[in-house]
Amino acid sequence: MRGLDRWPGSRITRLAAIVSAFGCCLPLAGQRGPVFTAETELVQVEVRVTDRNSRVVPDLQKDDFELIENGRPQAIATFEYVTRPEATSVAVDSFRGEDRPEPTPAEAASELRRSTFIYVATRGRREDRLRIYEAVKDFVDKSLVPGVLVSIEGSPFTSRRSELHERLQGMLSRASGGRGGASFVDTLAVDLARDDIDYSAELDALIEDTNDEFSEELEEIADRAALYRRVRMYEYIDLIRALSIYPGRKIVVLFSTGLPVDEDNIDIMKVLEDEATKARVRFFVSDVSRLSASAPYGDAEVSGGLEALLGDVENNGFVTQAERRQDNQDGLYALAERTGGRAVLNSNDFGEVFDVVSRETGDYYLLGYYPKDKEQRGRLRRLQVRVRLKGLRVRHQRGYYEQRPFRLMSRSERNLRMHQALTFDTPYSDLPLRADHEFFLDSKGSPTLVYAVGLHTKDIPSESVSKGETVKLTVIAQATARRAENAPPSVPVIDDRRFEMTVDSAALERLSSDPSSWLHYSSQMPLRPGDYDWKVVVRDDLSGTLGSYQTQLRIPPSGSGVAASSLLLTTRIDNIGDRVSAKASRKAPENVLQVEGSRFFATSVKSFSKGDSIFLLYDIYNPDPDLLANPPAPRLALYRGQEPVQVLPVSAHQTVAQPESGRIRHLAALSTVDLAAGGYTVAAMVPNDGKDKTVIFRDFQLVDTASQSPSTGFPQAGGPQPSKQAKTSR
Repeated sequence: MRGLDRWPGSRITRLAAIVSAFGCCLPLAGQRGPVFTAETELVQVEVRVTDRNSRVVPDLQKDDFELIENGRPQAIATFEYVTRPEATSVAVDSFRGEDRPEPTPAEAASELRRSTFIYVATRGRREDRLRIYEAVKDFVDKSLVPGVLVSIEGSPFTSRRSELHERLQGMLSRASGGRGGASFVDTLAVDLARDDIDYSAELDALIEDTNDEFSEELEEIADRAALYRRVRMYEYIDLIRALSIYPGRKIVVLFSTGLPVDEDNIDIMKVLEDEATKARVRFFVSDVSRLSASAPYGDAEVSGGLEALLGDVENNGFVTQAERRQDNQDGLYALAERTGGRAVLNSNDFGEVFDVVSRETGDYYLLGYYPKDKEQRGRLRRLQVRVRLKGLRVRHQRGYYEQRPFRLMSRSERNLRMHQALTFDTPYSDLPLRADHEFFLDSKGSPTLVYAVGLHTKDIPSESVSKGETVKLTVIAQATARRAENAPPSVPVIDDRRFEMTVDSAALERLSSDPSSWLHYSSQMPLRPGDYDWKVVVRDDLSGTLGSYQTQLRIPPSGSGVAASSLLLTTRIDNIGDRVSAKASRKAPENVLQVEGSRFFATSVKSFSKGDSIFLLYDIYNPDPDLLANPPAPRLALYRGQEPVQVLPVSAHQTVAQPESGRIRHLAALSTVDLAAGGYTVAAMVPNDGKDKTVIFRDFQLVDTASQSPSTGFPQAGGPQPSKQAKTSR
């Protein structure tokens, strides 16, 4: 028998019929995450007030302030003066020999809330690490005070100099590839003997608990490091969200060679500004590309010489370099200015940024208000804080951007939202979906994940056009290898596609009222053996609503013994005969569900109508030569609940031996005409070394429906593409 074109129930139509009475995805909770809404959340503004001599003014009252948003006065709902930690500290300054009583949990929590958290991030070149090391070390040795906690490149926040010196040494060692850091050991040995700032047990416990949570957030960010090479500000937004778990003021000290701002990330900068305002995070940046003098003098520290000058003149390289440097500095300045921080540019003193930070860790006022304006149109809500007394200087963040409706979002903003849905451990349920997956090996023995996503037509918004109703969807799946301890992060495997289809209005209305009507999308992802976190996100591109499904999965190693694939059940096949596109065969990945002139399609639910033909596909890998030479027919069994079905309703079957691939492919068709509705299990026996037998099985539901309404199938991805029209499933 050639192909499956003569199997019962296999025919091509425009619409595919899929019945679904239950789903296989985990229940989805409501969306979590720091989504800013001005109507419900308190906006807090840090305000620093100084006199003409830059001295902090500490005795102002709430009535001395006026807070204005976009020209409209706002009622100040909360008011607090946050003093320097040592002024009211309940910390135990053991190195000073002071004997203070152990604070209560409430006092420890208040102390933590008044603390300042400084996160040191380095984006400089390898050769800059020594000078960055010296700048950070000088700050730790000379300016670290109780109530200021520091994290160096993601280490736990602490005020203990010994721990920070160890982190600094690690940073320096990484800069030299694990070598060359030994010359600083003697200096560190002296530093480690210094007295540390030691806090109470209550405060230590609070810091440790929060650091544990922060560490988990940073591990997730590290797993996505490869993605951030494209848009660095994605990483900074992630960092802001991770830092938001800490109370009090958060400062990021960023050593960087620059941050280009172009059309693709201008809107992302607005999102970053909003997130930073909400989380009370400020960026203080230091441009470590060093002060450059104009040609012909070149670098401020290294002379370029005549040869360098001639090169600049000949290639116009100086103008290009100067413009690039200015663009990079503009991005750093914008990052600091928009978050209420400061930028140190064109300075060869890497420690200057800490001088600015030290002035910012002093006393400040914290004003909170609930905005009167309820609209969310993506506008800048500019803030202005005035003090009624004359002669005082006031500093605060300039404002924040409100949420922008999806229809007004730029492509970058939409991509960021999709990125966040994909990468954060956040379930989305506004667009309900179901998903399922199978495992197969391709003809070269490489593992492939076959997955399917389903959505009910009633849940998908549509747009009326002249030919009917248009549906626009984006589907992205991501598999991230679960890291072993101390292992470097791997690049996630991503599969994405966008769809746009138009359906007759009357047909869509009928489909929406039919509980068995589902849209299905299936695709394939090549994955190496191992454990993965797998997530798929679907976005409706008309409304921006999102749905997601996530799980953990294991891709088993192929090994050398007899093994089997998953057992695929579907009512959707396509007869392709001998057609093989030359273009597809050269460039497209292999479709592991294509066999002997037929293409199988995975579906997200295993629920079928009584009367449907259910098609089965499974593979046997690494069979012995005798089995390959004389492959047996599929060995199947069917159970309804716990009871075996005595007469197996196999209407057709086929066995395909592929010695060149080391596999046997089994195909079969089950007739459901004479089966009663209910839950079933179909099992296939797999020979093991010619003696023992293992079993692979799959559950499915059979539903007795008087009539079958058609549903629509997505075009497929992950292999040779079928025609643009949907495929049959009956």
